[in-house]
Amino acid sequence: MPTGPPSASSKFRAPEPVGQWVHRARLTEMLHSDRKRRLALIHAPAGFGKSTLAAQWMESLASQGLVTVWLSLDRDDNNTIWFLSHLLQAIRKARPGLEEELQQLLEERPDDAEQYVVPALINAIDEGGEDIVITLDDWHLVTEPRTRAVVERLLDAGGSHLSFIITSRTRSGLPLGRLMVRDQLLEVDAVALRFDENESQDFLVGINRLDLDAGDVASLHRTTEGWIAALQLVSLSLRDHREASELIERLSGRHASIGEYLAENVLDTLDPETLDFLLTTSVPERLCAGLASALSGVELGQAMLEKIQAQDLFLQPLDEDGTWYRYHHLFEDYLRRRLERDYPGRTKELNLIAARWYSENGFPSDAVDHALAAGDVELAVEIVEFRAMWLVEHSSMSTLLALVGKIPADHVAGQARLQTAIAWAHTLLHQSAAAQSALDRAEAVMPADATLTEHDRFELGVEGLVVQSCIDMYGDRVNHVDELDEKCFAQADLLRPWIVSVAANVSTFKKIHDGDYPLALEQQRWAAKFHGLTSGPFSGVYGQCFAGLAAYALLDLDSVDQHFTAAVELGRRKAGRYSHAARLAGAMMGQLLYERGELDKAEKLLEETRELGSEGGVVDFMLSTYGTLARIKALRGDTPRAREILDEGDLVADSLGLDRLKLVMNLERVQLGISPRTIDAEPHNAVLGAAVAQEAADTTGPRLEGLAEARHQIQLATQLRSAMADAEHEGPASPRPLATVEGARRLLSRAAAYLGPRAELNARILLAAALEQAGNREEAETTLWPALETCCRLGLVRPVLDGGSGCLDLVRATSARLRREPGPEVRSHELPRFLSILIRLDSQAKTNRDARWSAEAVSPPTGAGTTVPEPGLSQREQMILRLVEKERSNREIAQELHLGINTVKWYLKSLFNTLGVSDRRACVIEARRRHLLPPK
Repeated sequence: MPTGPPSASSKFRAPEPVGQWVHRARLTEMLHSDRKRRLALIHAPAGFGKSTLAAQWMESLASQGLVTVWLSLDRDDNNTIWFLSHLLQAIRKARPGLEEELQQLLEERPDDAEQYVVPALINAIDEGGEDIVITLDDWHLVTEPRTRAVVERLLDAGGSHLSFIITSRTRSGLPLGRLMVRDQLLEVDAVALRFDENESQDFLVGINRLDLDAGDVASLHRTTEGWIAALQLVSLSLRDHREASELIERLSGRHASIGEYLAENVLDTLDPETLDFLLTTSVPERLCAGLASALSGVELGQAMLEKIQAQDLFLQPLDEDGTWYRYHHLFEDYLRRRLERDYPGRTKELNLIAARWYSENGFPSDAVDHALAAGDVELAVEIVEFRAMWLVEHSSMSTLLALVGKIPADHVAGQARLQTAIAWAHTLLHQSAAAQSALDRAEAVMPADATLTEHDRFELGVEGLVVQSCIDMYGDRVNHVDELDEKCFAQADLLRPWIVSVAANVSTFKKIHDGDYPLALEQQRWAAKFHGLTSGPFSGVYGQCFAGLAAYALLDLDSVDQHFTAAVELGRRKAGRYSHAARLAGAMMGQLLYERGELDKAEKLLEETRELGSEGGVVDFMLSTYGTLARIKALRGDTPRAREILDEGDLVADSLGLDRLKLVMNLERVQLGISPRTIDAEPHNAVLGAAVAQEAADTTGPRLEGLAEARHQIQLATQLRSAMADAEHEGPASPRPLATVEGARRLLSRAAAYLGPRAELNARILLAAALEQAGNREEAETTLWPALETCCRLGLVRPVLDGGSGCLDLVRATSARLRREPGPEVRSHELPRFLSILIRLDSQAKTNRDARWSAEAVSPPTGAGTTVPEPGLSQREQMILRLVEKERSNREIAQELHLGINTVKWYLKSLFNTLGVSDRRACVIEARRRHLLPPK
């Protein structure tokens, strides 16, 4: 799925010569002599042949076997996402092996996409091993600092295989000073671009076959000062002029207005039909036959374009097959002024024609530009509104918001349909505040929106409820879902499939967290028809993932595998390998693979999902992304990395207000023992004492509503794990184990009653570990046995292995007992073999951790000028500390480490707290004092 508005292929092709080119040998030689420069900048005012020279250079470089890429810029490229999208498309046309999935990332990470795409692009070019030269034509049209920063980063960090040719009317927006110091800059300015007398002779006499003597050529060269556009106009004027010397004499001294003078003389010699065609087709920046016919009323638009081109009337083809054209900028400007002078008011009419043509032919950005140029804001709104939900369904949320950004805000505010689409876009980008604001505006203006029919109001009312429910779901709430049964599902056939599809997913989410797993699966079976009718993969992927979650809760692993596999395949097939949808499905599949012990595959998928950051789906997806990935890193012996991942999970939880995610990150820390256990609850003994009292009354207690039950059980598990860890440190005399056992019984009771077989399995394993710690080996083995049988049958190794040291002691004891006296309860050799696998995997994990610790212990002593990491300072914090010392800004640190800027701020806050300082300068001073940085 392409990112950004559709683009004519002409953006990606160098201009073709009209007739012959003057061979610029002296300038081409300059390029070849400085081939290894990172940037060749060609800058001059209009009409000096910048694009033509760049095209000649590209042709020459391609003949030497280099990969050449052309991108013609326009004002839409000020949108950084669109610029990057166009750049990737251009590169992929020249080198098809470039991964298409980078495109999708642009739509799904609009706030910091370049942090991921630019490094990936640089790496892909380096790994390809081929030299690539990228031409950016008309750079002066790009004024957005963020887009300029992307090109600056490519120029600074692009590596030896990447270089640029840039044409521009100015020198601004490029890191010229740094490039000059590094001897990586080649500049060609207006003085160098002017034709010398020999080139003027070649152009006027050799190519245009004008009957001029050496004196005439010299006079024209002096008069035009080698200005190429003026010489081209001269050649047209002299073509049918009998007295060349007389015209040349009249031109003498008129250099300031020579362009208009000659254009006037050229146009006055044309027949009325040709002149009218030129004037009416000058309004858009590029032309094709259909658009030209619509503007001019000439049926044979292609034939007319070819006639204009044959007459050398400054019409340049933009592609090889002659589909798209543009006028030379100077000639175009003059034609537009002439149109306004001769036909006042006609420009508005032509802009409206162009707007409608572009809209009907799939170019919404151009359509909006022309509608606004005509002053018809309502038409611009209509164009965006017509395209809006198609963009949402295809995960092109950033493109939609960029199109909306072109329209004055006061004209957008009163449009209920458009505000609803904007709310969808922000919701799917996890921008809840902006989504809520747009949704509230849609509901407020709906009664006064005269464009709406009664059915429109009904549908928008239901759609608004679905958007609100979706906002709540991403916030880990299920506040409005019950209303969907009556208002949406009962009238599903009257609604667009997208509305019903998403509503079914939200309803399924609630049923999962109410413990109604069979109903959740039934909901998804019913919704399959609506998922299939949506045009994009997004809601279908969510539906498969939610069905998989419900099946997981029931431990129906065959169904889980089917649903998660279908989700991954759907996301990749419809949106790409690294699309948002595919990565979300990857989080779920990664969890399944992890529990089966396939750590390498799981790690790869979870790392890919982790790149989504705060846009990583609902909380259930994030639990896998951060919690499971941290476990894998810990198993690798990389505790600092595990801590770092859990810290990132905390950051996301804090920024989005996701309490359940925060609680699980804390539980993972306790289980992995990688940071102080800070429990946001009562002291352990008091809590466990309450649990004992409740258990003594032999009551499970009522189920807490919705997600509150899951949160409660997470908190209880955290308290139990923390108490068990404390008891392990305190030794056999600790009074904690008995209280822990009673708390674990309570957790098992609630898990079995309210959260289903999977939660019961985990709670059973925890209770067995607590019983073992309390010295009750016989009951511990009896308690663990059903869990072992279940895990053996399903091929799940991690639930038992993650149960802790006490659980593994039980596994070894059970394995040894079965070898001595296999009882009648062991119906095959599968369980003993499974226990052997668990023991072997645990030993391997310990070996990996020991090997890493041993390597760190025997690492060479630090020498002069090196720093000694302080205990508690992660590797990432050390890297950021060194960049702070170099006075890098937060954004520069984010760019260098490929982090979001908010993540950098979080790490800085952590650094300041660790060092007891409040600003950057004090941070560096204190770090030096503690020998975390070398002395100044």
